Amino acid sequence: MTSLSRRAALLSLAAFASAAALAPGTVRAADPVKLEIGYIPILAAAPLFIVDAEGWAKEAGIALKLTRFESGPHAIQAMSAGQIDLLYAGVAPALVARSKGADITVIANSSVEEMVVAGRGAFAKAVGETPTADSFKKFAADAGRKIKIGTQPPGSVPDTVLRHWLFKVVKVDPADVDLVSMGIEKTQQALLAGALDAATIREPTVTITRQMDPNVVLLANGAQMFPDQPGTAVTARGAVLRDNAAAVQALIKAHIRAVDLIGKDPKRAARLVNEYLGKGLIEPETLEAALRGPAAKFVADPHSVVPAVEKMMAYAKEIGVAEGTVPVAEAFDFRFYDAAVGK
Repeated sequence: MTSLSRRAALLSLAAFASAAALAPGTVRAADPVKLEIGYIPILAAAPLFIVDAEGWAKEAGIALKLTRFESGPHAIQAMSAGQIDLLYAGVAPALVARSKGADITVIANSSVEEMVVAGRGAFAKAVGETPTADSFKKFAADAGRKIKIGTQPPGSVPDTVLRHWLFKVVKVDPADVDLVSMGIEKTQQALLAGALDAATIREPTVTITRQMDPNVVLLANGAQMFPDQPGTAVTARGAVLRDNAAAVQALIKAHIRAVDLIGKDPKRAARLVNEYLGKGLIEPETLEAALRGPAAKFVADPHSVVPAVEKMMAYAKEIGVAEGTVPVAEAFDFRFYDAAVGK
């Protein structure tokens, strides 16, 4: 009887282990869940870099592969095609893709009000720190050409908030400006080379360009461009949330931990992020200054950005980059954040 009971117990344990191995979302140290995460090379992706550098994902049984993209729309296309599992990028492209039927969901936030408009050269001197529609028009007339402003592709957060600032806030005549779409690094290079009059930039580019050229002028901050401007969010494919829920939960918990670290110890955070941004070519002191700057506002709570996201999506539809409207509440999955903070 004893041997039979023992055998039954062993069989039960084996069956339980097999079931656990097959259960969706189960994270095991011996068999790590592989997640490929796309990111835009900006400071707003710092929580991802910290999670990877500190080994927090590995501790949770997750093997990360980080893939770099130059713009949100391009990254969203890759996610829609199943090439990446999660993404740190602007929230607008994700919701635009969802409005077109993509199975993509926002599960956490990373930053807000990260975009600024920077100008240099004759244009910056002409319009000053408080640009007006008249100052834009006068410069365009005097220069005999349109004002060239660099930004990312249509549908991206930089492009959307730039258009909002130009045409809704400053009320610039569209005939006076030429919006040039390019990658993030090319935007910085073109601005410093004088190929652009102004550009939408984020940290650490804001700090780097101002260190390289003290004459770079901030024409508008994030709040002026779009109040409570939604920025970088953490987005995931629906299949990943269904198949690897436990791994995603662990990742979001680590993400929140990283956001807290940035606020409490920006010096340490800068050292960790250094190898991911600029491949070590940017000094940690520069990254620390960027983390302490006004364009670095890290907020993990996805609930907090919903009202501003609703306004952004309404504007995206107005300018024709979103074909339809998707209720924002349906595009967010708050379960993972809420569980991580004990809600």
